[in-house]
Amino acid sequence: MVRRYLVSILLAVIVAAVFLSPVFITISRMVFLFPSRIVSVTYHSISDFFLFLLRAKEFEQENRQLKKHITELELENSLLKAELSEFERLKKYKSISSRFIISRIIARDPTNWFKVAFVDAGVNQGIRAGMPVLLPEGVVGRIIEAGPGSSTVLLAIDSSSKISVIISETRELGIVEGTGKGLIMKFFSGDVDAQPGNIVLTSGLGGVFPKGLEVGRIANVNPGGLVATAEITPSVEFNKLEEVLILIK
Repeated sequence: MVRRYLVSILLAVIVAAVFLSPVFITISRMVFLFPSRIVSVTYHSISDFFLFLLRAKEFEQENRQLKKHITELELENSLLKAELSEFERLKKYKSISSRFIISRIIARDPTNWFKVAFVDAGVNQGIRAGMPVLLPEGVVGRIIEAGPGSSTVLLAIDSSSKISVIISETRELGIVEGTGKGLIMKFFSGDVDAQPGNIVLTSGLGGVFPKGLEVGRIANVNPGGLVATAEITPSVEFNKLEEVLILIK
């Protein structure tokens, strides 16, 4: 009887020790609190997910607006660069006398059969057929037709263009004709002293171009026969024309 009593007391002590121990209490808390924590974590995760979706939409809209703004800035920058480039080109003409009219190239011959260009100055600005068209680098061509507000320029490289010229170094005369792509000079004799690198100037003969304007430089000379010829490298880059000077006579 006493033994059974002692065993009961011992079991009671053990059970009390187990249930009242910190480890048991901690485990119990984990067991009972774990579901609530799962619910809490799940709630916050779902909330964060929808918040992320909402912010992602906002970020996408902001990104679109930023891209649009960047595109607008790039376009504005391109326009400013173009204006600056034009200003730099026109600045070199600031010392040009009032005898010249600065005119822009507004079109080229679309068929490419004739080497002509169209400028934004015409009769209303005092332009007439036959006026020389120049650049500081040299001869561009001449006006062949003038309308009220625009004119047609026959470029020096057109096959129908002919310019009376003189070699600066040797004073030999000749005619420079267009080939459609470049220039060729025909001398008045087969025996010439001109050499590659010599400067070809307008002679003033013919009444179109004043004397002394640069046309180009001799690339090579082909002597012999009745007349010698020479290939001329133009002083003007005809494929890069943007503005020209029209000489008012």
